[in-house]
Amino acid sequence: MSPRKSKKPRTSRTGNGCGFVALVGLTAIALLIFNGIFVQAILKSNIGDMDPRIFHPIQFMAPIVMIFMEFWMFDRIVRYFENRKSRR
Repeated sequence: MSPRKSKKPRTSRTGNGCGFVALVGLTAIALLIFNGIFVQAILKSNIGDMDPRIFHPIQFMAPIVMIFMEFWMFDRIVRYFENRKSRR
């Protein structure tokens, strides 16, 4: 018989589980609402009379693109601080 290997205790990671998925989903919803309001205010105040065929796609796509940019920036910042912490 081979000797049993001792199991290492599982370390808690913040990027796992149902809670993390719920947090990401709620954050995405909040960002989509905020970005939609922000884009609508910017477009209404600066553009004025624009052809609806141009205005509506911009109004729809801008908040979605902003969400991807915000999550990308968040990941970059988290990765920077994790690397900085591990260097010590």
